[in-house]
Amino acid sequence: MDVLLTALLVFTVAASLAEQPPNIVVLFADDFGYGDMASYGHPTQEWNALDDLASEGLRFTQWYSGESLCTPSRAALLTGRLPVRSGMIPGGEKENRVLGPTSKNGLPQDEITIAELLKTKGYATGHVGKWHLGINANTATDGAHLPAHHGFDYVGTSLPFSNVWGCDDTGVHEKRPDNKVCFAYHNTTIFQQPINHTELTPSLVRDAVGFIHDHRTDPFFLYFAFAHCHVSMFSSPGFTGESARGVYGDNFAEMAWAAGEVISTLKSLDLANNTLVFFTSDNGPHIELCLEGGSASLLQGGKSMTYEGGIRMPAIAWWPGKIQPGRVTSQIASTMDIFVTAAKIAGVDLPTNVTIDGRDISPILFDVDAKTPHDFLFHYCSSRLMAVRHGPYKAHYYTQMLPLANYTTVHCTNGSPHGEFFQGWACYGPTVTEHNPPLLFNVEADPSETYALNAAEYGDVLAKIAAAVTAHKAALKPRPPLLGVNDAHLQPCCNPPHCACE
Repeated sequence: MDVLLTALLVFTVAASLAEQPPNIVVLFADDFGYGDMASYGHPTQEWNALDDLASEGLRFTQWYSGESLCTPSRAALLTGRLPVRSGMIPGGEKENRVLGPTSKNGLPQDEITIAELLKTKGYATGHVGKWHLGINANTATDGAHLPAHHGFDYVGTSLPFSNVWGCDDTGVHEKRPDNKVCFAYHNTTIFQQPINHTELTPSLVRDAVGFIHDHRTDPFFLYFAFAHCHVSMFSSPGFTGESARGVYGDNFAEMAWAAGEVISTLKSLDLANNTLVFFTSDNGPHIELCLEGGSASLLQGGKSMTYEGGIRMPAIAWWPGKIQPGRVTSQIASTMDIFVTAAKIAGVDLPTNVTIDGRDISPILFDVDAKTPHDFLFHYCSSRLMAVRHGPYKAHYYTQMLPLANYTTVHCTNGSPHGEFFQGWACYGPTVTEHNPPLLFNVEADPSETYALNAAEYGDVLAKIAAAVTAHKAALKPRPPLLGVNDAHLQPCCNPPHCACE
């Protein structure tokens, strides 16, 4: 009888899983480059669980982030909208391109996130890892902008700000971590200041795996945003000193292990065949940080820039039994597409009162002959439209300064950076060059953006792009910029006035 009851229970659970919408998991790296993975061509990076994910799923070669820095790109992921629409940009020509620990603003409450959208279909929603979309609004403890207020039922170990240069606890670059920028939360409560890097990734994994276990019979959405591979470089024992690439390779290997634990959990609970997993990065690698920054491979530029190296990402979609394993697609896709695609496969209607820039790429996931839904992609740096992708072409209206030829000599010793440094951070000012006519490249034939096309010979292409820009700007309803408003009284502090706890 016990055998019959067990068999009936297994059958009942399997039947209920078959009837419910699929689970959705987003694994989101930080400052991770197009050329950082073995499966994307890195010659010495060790093969790891993320490469296995690529071999078991679909690998994209023309996937674009929503922006080239943390805060705006994460807003684009969660809302499916360009950051200029959600206000996740600085005002005017200010260069506060990301939110800080004392920022007063955050992702607006009326912006609809993937989590909020999927909750309408009965999804359990969970977040662990980096947030970087705001913390406090009026007091140092109100947590008004944290994930719990944007549709996430469960928030485990999280970094509301980031893991930054000032968090270095190795003694290599800083004598000690700066507590003002280094802190970890559980949900809306700060519990560790500064961050303990040795414990960080295991804690993130425990919380992510625990969330999956707790909701294995429910449809769920998990947003796992890694602290890797943003400076400061760190790794837990077992990864330190193991990679041929040094500290960056160690850090990446730890991130891949964490992703592998999530995938292994899905498989062990028989959830893999009903779970769509996306892996990608928020923006390109911080190339000015020598060997402690990632690799954009043959792509020009990196983090903070609208050259390909700053916005073209490695990306993988995995769904056993649904997505043909080992496929590679050159169809154009965007991180903003995750919002729309998740809604499509979950059977949720998109909001109709806002403009959504993402598109449904589910046909690309399942059909080898499917084409990109994007005629144009608009690439911004803060409030400035920098470049436009159209078919194989990319037109630059503005470009940022690339690292100078001698920067490795001036800013690096034995591959180690002297300090946190950006050459092409600005969206305005003397380091930005305007191009009229636009600088045009065929980025399929020339992904390095090395050989500009003769504008006189491509007038029809430039005319189509110009018309699309005119229509885009005419319809654009940007929200007032929200970045750059700070209040020192909002400083997160777990043990005032010392701001130190474990």
